[in-house]
Amino acid sequence: MAKKLELKSIKKNQFRDGPAIMVIGFFDGVHMGHQKIIEMCSARSRERKGLSVALTFDIPPLNILKNKMYKKLILPYKEKIKMIESLGIDIIVTAELGIEFLNLSPEEFCDDILIGLFDIKELFIGRGFRFGRDGSGDVRLLKQYLGTRKIKVNEISLAKSRREVISSTIIRKYYQKGNIRRIKELLGRDPYIKGKVIKSAGRGRKLGFPTANIDVCDSLVVPGDGVYFGKISIGEYDGRELPAIINIGDNPTFGGLKKWVESYIMDFNGNLYDKDIRIVFLKKLREEIKFKTGGELIKQIKKDIDDAGVFFKKDIIK
Repeated sequence: MAKKLELKSIKKNQFRDGPAIMVIGFFDGVHMGHQKIIEMCSARSRERKGLSVALTFDIPPLNILKNKMYKKLILPYKEKIKMIESLGIDIIVTAELGIEFLNLSPEEFCDDILIGLFDIKELFIGRGFRFGRDGSGDVRLLKQYLGTRKIKVNEISLAKSRREVISSTIIRKYYQKGNIRRIKELLGRDPYIKGKVIKSAGRGRKLGFPTANIDVCDSLVVPGDGVYFGKISIGEYDGRELPAIINIGDNPTFGGLKKWVESYIMDFNGNLYDKDIRIVFLKKLREEIKFKTGGELIKQIKKDIDDAGVFFKKDIIK
């Protein structure tokens, strides 16, 4: 199990017992490219009989600089940390981002953080990595500055899938398109979101199809508007998943103004209000449609349920 630390709590000489091998990144989504570089850092630390250290951040730097939710997250912070930990890292250090931290010059970042606090012996970064005030530091500067102190900098080529560079930006585009298969290929797992079930207008229940609604669209990246097949787990994830039909959108039939994630859990009866659920997306079924009447909507929902029955039967057979 990885040790979790906050950067502000670290004292000088804390890492002088063994060589610290570090990897740095925001790691949003912990996609296949992130996994590659984190695992390389972990493997190298074992070779040198040292400690692997992942330095990451609590929120995207752009959200600090622009003072707003400029960039939504693919994974919530706690989920990101769990993913990094699963890759064999010894210590995960989170830097609380603020203007003061972001205004460090590249040299100050090297002297005060990498050397002063961690006394790193080796560093792993992805190609194109930038750091320091206004992103003025780059890989070349790192190699020159740290090289004079005999600290090796490993610049890792960006991973590719089907000749496409794997990046959080590219993954966000596939989320917008609702391309679940491609998202899964780039993340290396089924995409999922988590949230607490809240009360809404209750239209699903009135129509005869109660839904579990979560309000995460303002903070997390979710697939584009439409209807999806997926699986739901309730509470702490224990491997049990219930088949579900998930609608993402603003309920255009009823003139909705806010985007929701609504899940109709098949063959389930129970009260989920205030419970945490995990929604795994498996496939996009169709686009969200504005129906003229509630009756037309009910007819379509019944068809979606029939299609879901076929889909999940095949999924079980697989």
